[in-house]
Amino acid sequence: MTELNVTPMLDLCFCLLIIFMISTPVLEQTTQVNLPKATQGAGKSTDTKQKYVIVSIDAAGKLTLGNKTVTLRELENEFASIAALPESEQPIVRVRGEGTTTLQKLMDIFSAAKSKGLTKVGIDTEIR
Repeated sequence: MTELNVTPMLDLCFCLLIIFMISTPVLEQTTQVNLPKATQGAGKSTDTKQKYVIVSIDAAGKLTLGNKTVTLRELENEFASIAALPESEQPIVRVRGEGTTTLQKLMDIFSAAKSKGLTKVGIDTEIR
């Protein structure tokens, strides 16, 4: 019997697949942001079937879309491309703002999303 046993190789592949499936959502949240606190509605688990686009605002007011730093105009262009998708395929836009972020910065993002026709926009918070 000179056959090659592939069972250990398949076990290794499945283990790596599981590791990458678990670690991928964690990699999306690389921008360090101290979220504001909320007493109700916070801490609910996210739907794993739904796609999300995360917009972060740091303490200096710098905008980050996923892992890429963007300007407000570039963010509007990204919102336009998301709005061009069929509504069932549009991801939810989650805004993560530093706790000390001014309301105007948040309103600029919401205004940009609304002007492009996006309706699935929310704010991330932490539990108090």
